[in-house]
Amino acid sequence: MALRRPRDREADAGLAVEVDAARHRLAEAAGIREEPYGRDEEVVEQLVAMRKAVAEAVPSSRFFVGTVDGVDAAVTTLYSDGATAQVEDVATMRDYRRRGLARATVSAAIDAALEMGHDFVFIVADDDDWPKELYARLGFEPIGRTWAFTRPGPEHPAYRAAR
Repeated sequence: MALRRPRDREADAGLAVEVDAARHRLAEAAGIREEPYGRDEEVVEQLVAMRKAVAEAVPSSRFFVGTVDGVDAAVTTLYSDGATAQVEDVATMRDYRRRGLARATVSAAIDAALEMGHDFVFIVADDDDWPKELYARLGFEPIGRTWAFTRPGPEHPAYRAAR
């Protein structure tokens, strides 16, 4: 989805702030721990390390958290190559959802991208999931689709059954 128009309304003031990478990683790890795969601390560490590596590989990365009741409960990352910006890794902890935190962090990332003079700002959204509706209200419009296909290898039962 590409940013094509103004958002429907502003986010509530004071919910989102730009932070350093270390604070962002702490909030991100807390959110990952809520997922079924997040029960394994090694998995949490690997996912946070992967995102850290991506952020370090991109020419510019900026980090935003949404805070409520003293808890950094939402995260969003902005990646940039100087002309194109990608809003990515949007997540809100379960107990803090429906409070405007995702709207606030994504809006802060959009504002940062526009202030940096980006010609193109985009976000990847799953067509079968509700966040695309939020992104549409924030000014993003669909511009294309991708598909991924997985072919099972010979070790997979489905492969053997087809033979």
